[in-house]
Amino acid sequence: MDFWDIVKDQFLDVIEYEDKSNRLIVMKFRRESGNDELKQGSKVIVRESQCAVFLKGGQLADILPPGTYELNTDNFPVLTKLKAFPYLFVSPVIADLYFVSTRQFIDNRWGTKNPIMKRDKDFNMVRIRAFGKFAFRITDVAYFMKEIFGTKGIVMTYDIVEYLSSMVTEVFSTTVGETEMSVLELAAGYRILSSAMQERLNGQVRMTGIQFSDVIIENISLPEDVERMIDEQSGIGIAKSDMESFMKYQTARAMRDAAKQKGGLAGLGAGMALGNTMAQNVQKSSGADNQSKSRAEQLRELKALLDEEILTQDEFDEEKKRILRS
Repeated sequence: MDFWDIVKDQFLDVIEYEDKSNRLIVMKFRRESGNDELKQGSKVIVRESQCAVFLKGGQLADILPPGTYELNTDNFPVLTKLKAFPYLFVSPVIADLYFVSTRQFIDNRWGTKNPIMKRDKDFNMVRIRAFGKFAFRITDVAYFMKEIFGTKGIVMTYDIVEYLSSMVTEVFSTTVGETEMSVLELAAGYRILSSAMQERLNGQVRMTGIQFSDVIIENISLPEDVERMIDEQSGIGIAKSDMESFMKYQTARAMRDAAKQKGGLAGLGAGMALGNTMAQNVQKSSGADNQSKSRAEQLRELKALLDEEILTQDEFDEEKKRILRS
């Protein structure tokens, strides 16, 4: 420490902290000189959504709510009992000063790192993944400093968020395992599951001074093979209700995909035949209604098939000639 630092240390301090990042939960007061002595008569300014916490020998000594305070022994009865005030010095207390944010911390992510096994009435046993967000705030600074900061030794914001995120994931696994909803019903029950998770989480962290103010499930996903099975079942359901429309749709998709393939059906003579057959089937499927259609209507339908690349230009031209000759 140079001479100028020694001189600056003799002046009183105005101690405050403004978190411009809005991400820090706990910040320790430190001077640039490295001498963190709290001087008699210095001012401590505690902003809204903050508390100032004094630790003496690793133990919680005093907590200051929002306001402006002057450091003297009258303001710190607990600290003066821990250690008699050395009247020959300017420091009222030998302690660590921390600022703890009590605002709400939002947009924290959680997610399952590995699939979760769930019994299901439709699929018997299935693996699911999920992710979402959660928000929390510190509601009891004393509990927080004792349990999280002191007992567990978690001091960094990232580590605190990671600890809470793993807790949310664990509670999600338990909640989903206990629910009687099938995986097909989970999508409609996000809010119900989130509320159950939040209630259970707040029960677990009640003695840590932390409160989960919101828990959100953004997505619950299934393995790809299960999703394909669901898609197939949906297709079967459509086919059962209207087989004719389902077959038309499937045929149109298959021809469109074939027409896009290089050297595929559209590039061969078979492409012309298939295009003609498809156009004729579209016309015949409506029975007598098609007979009464005007040429303009038939040409409009034919143009739509061309625009969707189901018919090639040659196929379109030939079918157009046939309609105009009829």
